Amino acid sequence: MAPRDSPSKSNLVRSYESNDERASSTSSSSTRLVEVGQCAIQEVGLENFIRRIIKELNLTMKEDDDDDDNDDKHENGQSRTPSVVFNLNHMGILHGWKKVFEVERVYSTCLGISKRLYQCHGYTREPLERRTYFILEEFNQRMYPWILPDFSYYVMVFCYYDTNHVVTKVEVQYDQMRFFLHCLGLAQLHSWCIAHIMTPCAYLWMRLYRATGLIHPLTFLAQLFLFPYAIYYCYYNFFDASETP
Repeated sequence: MAPRDSPSKSNLVRSYESNDERASSTSSSSTRLVEVGQCAIQEVGLENFIRRIIKELNLTMKEDDDDDDNDDKHENGQSRTPSVVFNLNHMGILHGWKKVFEVERVYSTCLGISKRLYQCHGYTREPLERRTYFILEEFNQRMYPWILPDFSYYVMVFCYYDTNHVVTKVEVQYDQMRFFLHCLGLAQLHSWCIAHIMTPCAYLWMRLYRATGLIHPLTFLAQLFLFPYAIYYCYYNFFDASETP
């Protein structure tokens, strides 16, 4: 699918100011706190999308050195400065764009994803914080759709940049468990079980718990220990009694 042309930014950006800064402002550009813009980006592949969105945001990206994959230090022993710090859910951290693109391509194949279409329709920028964030929509086309269905997913992306408007850090936040349920083709079954089994049970438990008049963090924690023990006790005694001649 070919990407659509982005509309003019001059008609899409709005600025917001706090009351205190509005009263003391002398320049509209210096007191701009939040910019909200629209865009129409559709790209196949993470690398194509990142290069397109960075250009759309009037930012630049530092290219990796050719030997960054082989050595994280200069010849004199000093540590290299990574082109970017890419943070996935505050658990997986990659240093350098090359590593980010390589990991995305390899894991896409491992997860049975043949093509990934990335889209973005708007962004929010905080100039004083040198931060831009947006919702990334991705459509994942599977290699074997008769077994593993295609699925769409939404990700929150935060981009941080320096005074030269070079992207230095990217944070990606998403529901990791939900994503892997999609990859395994179990997301719909999981949603049905939560909606039709777990939620009614949880609501019934809440009404019973409320009726006791003992709503307190300590009583709640006590249930977490007593309820599994009660299930184990009943289960053990039932089977022990059934096996007794």
